[in-house]
Amino acid sequence: MEHKIQEKASVLIEHKKEQAIDIIETKTSLLKKLFCIALAITVIGGGIWFFYEYRIGTFRDVESFKIFINSFGVLGPILLTVFQCVKTVYAVIPSTLGCIVGPTLFGPWVGIICNYIGICSGSFVAFWLSRTFGISFVKQIFSEKKYQKSMRWLEKQKKSYPVFLWIAIFLPISPDDFLCYFTGLTEMSFKKFALIILTSKPFTIIVYGLIFGYGFN
Repeated sequence: MEHKIQEKASVLIEHKKEQAIDIIETKTSLLKKLFCIALAITVIGGGIWFFYEYRIGTFRDVESFKIFINSFGVLGPILLTVFQCVKTVYAVIPSTLGCIVGPTLFGPWVGIICNYIGICSGSFVAFWLSRTFGISFVKQIFSEKKYQKSMRWLEKQKKSYPVFLWIAIFLPISPDDFLCYFTGLTEMSFKKFALIILTSKPFTIIVYGLIFGYGFN
């Protein structure tokens, strides 16, 4: 009798555990969906703002962009960070614009921090969008020719791609925005991608920060 009671108790405990796991998984899934929706809304909203300002000429040159950022006063550094993030996702304006304006307005180190956080964040978002929505999404942003050319190259360089990506992101002349989207289509983990971005990005940003922060202030 006692054995049967213990057996029923064990079954009941297991059932309760399974229910608890199901509840946790459901909540986790819901949070992920809410996060994805919030991120999508932020990206779309940021894109609308970005293109509106672009069309009215805010980003046509360094001086106009400097006036725009400066008009926000103490919120200027935050806006610069957001701009660099959105700019990386919507590859229309060269990121060097923010890298020049930030240090000249806020000093080298504040400018460097804003640019680093913004560009890295935008790189992560571009990777996530590509990984989430796949090839068809990337083809809507970049030409079919550019996509096919990159895929043929990747087939030959699979083993050395992480090294290539680090060097390419490190160099200021590489198409960083495209590489972030393209890498999202590969098998590279987000952890490895983040490590490459975080370690290869600082050099160019620091150089711009020191030159335009100290040299033009």
